[in-house]
Amino acid sequence: MTSQLHPYVVHFSVGLILLGVVLFWVGTLAGSRPWAADLLTAARWNLWIGSPLALVSIGSGFVDYIAAQCDADAVAATILHRRSGAVTWWSSLIAAIAVYRTRHRAPGPLLLAWLLLVGVAAATAAALGTGLTYDRAVGVHGAWPADTGRCFELERSPPL
Repeated sequence: MTSQLHPYVVHFSVGLILLGVVLFWVGTLAGSRPWAADLLTAARWNLWIGSPLALVSIGSGFVDYIAAQCDADAVAATILHRRSGAVTWWSSLIAAIAVYRTRHRAPGPLLLAWLLLVGVAAATAAALGTGLTYDRAVGVHGAWPADTGRCFELERSPPL
């Protein structure tokens, strides 16, 4: 059992955001079909729930990062993952507000393009996080020797 929360929380926000983006595109491309409006409604709710959950994912990731052990290369990869997560959250928040403001009509081309950016940001953050876990073993209990430094401490220490 692990005390880490991020691996359990992050899947919900990424899944909801990505599903919301896909449903927006499919619902818009479906045009006037009777089920298109239902897809757009589901897309809105997925985005509205996924966007605040992305902030919870960022918070839980930071808390887990403070206790994780790693090396300097893993710290650099973690910083990139953290930045992509921030881009995902900010872009999904902007999209959620735009979607709320246009909730009585299908999204236009500008909003669809922004949603595509949101989807790419979420997929990138997820891929980078997967690499941290499976390629670099960040956050994997027992993967690093006991004398290995903590990621947060390595990041804050001056380079030698």
